[in-house]
Amino acid sequence: MVKSAFHELGFENADELVTKSQLIHFVASEIRKRSMTQIVAGKLLGLDQPNVSALMNEKITRFSVEKLMELAAKLGFAVTIHIEGHGIQIDVPVQSAA
Repeated sequence: MVKSAFHELGFENADELVTKSQLIHFVASEIRKRSMTQIVAGKLLGLDQPNVSALMNEKITRFSVEKLMELAAKLGFAVTIHIEGHGIQIDVPVQSAA
């Protein structure tokens, strides 16, 4: 994983924070791109208003990696974990597209 501000600041869970940061930014950006209101986004994603607000403000501590992957799937994206190395390459489906 690429070094980040989380790494530079010495966070023990820096890799997880980078992953969460990228995922939450993706989901929030997609909601903005679709010009969805927080009410519409909440209904689609199954979130209450405070959590939609936290999502849109990219509060990464409020969401797990798994929850963010679930939200991306609810927006219609297939989510997989890509593993490669030592001559192996595999994509593991995590969430099906909604």
